[in-house]
Amino acid sequence: MIRRVLLFQLLILLGTASAQKVPDSALIPITVDSIRLRIELNREKEMLSPGNEEEVHKLLGTTRLDSKTSKQFIKRISKKGSYSYGRALLTHHSLVFTCFSNEKVALTVHISTLTRNISLYKEGTDSFYGKISKKLGNYLVKLLVRLNLYEQLHETGDTEGID
Repeated sequence: MIRRVLLFQLLILLGTASAQKVPDSALIPITVDSIRLRIELNREKEMLSPGNEEEVHKLLGTTRLDSKTSKQFIKRISKKGSYSYGRALLTHHSLVFTCFSNEKVALTVHISTLTRNISLYKEGTDSFYGKISKKLGNYLVKLLVRLNLYEQLHETGDTEGID
C-alpha cells in the first residue's frame, strides 16, 4: 500500500514538472519605449564539427522595432500559447530582443531559431528558460521577412526550428 502511495505521489510530481511552463507575468513589462532586435550567428564549442575548433560570433543585422510592432511582440510573448513544453540542451541563440523602458533595459529575450529555445532575462528578478511554440515561430518568420532580415539568417541554416 505504501508503495502505491509513493508511486502515485511520484507520478503527480512528474506530471506537475512536465506541465507547460510560462514566464511569470512580472517578468514581462506591460509597456516598453522601444525594442532593438539583433540577428546573430553564433557557433559555440558545442556546435562545432571535429577539426573546426574556432567559435563564431557575428552580427548579421540589427533594427529597431516601431511602436506598433513592439506592442505586438510584447503581447505575443505574454501569451500562454507562445510556449511549448521542453528545452533543447544547446545554448544557441540567434535573435536578441532588448526591450527598453524609461531608457533602461527592461527585458532581454534570446530566441534560438534553430532549437526554438527562449530565455528571458530581467535584472533583479528570476529568469525564464523554455521553448517557443510553432505559432510564435511563425510570427517570428513573418516579422523577420517584413523587416528584411530573414534572408541573412536563412543563409546560415539557423531557421530550421521556425520554418
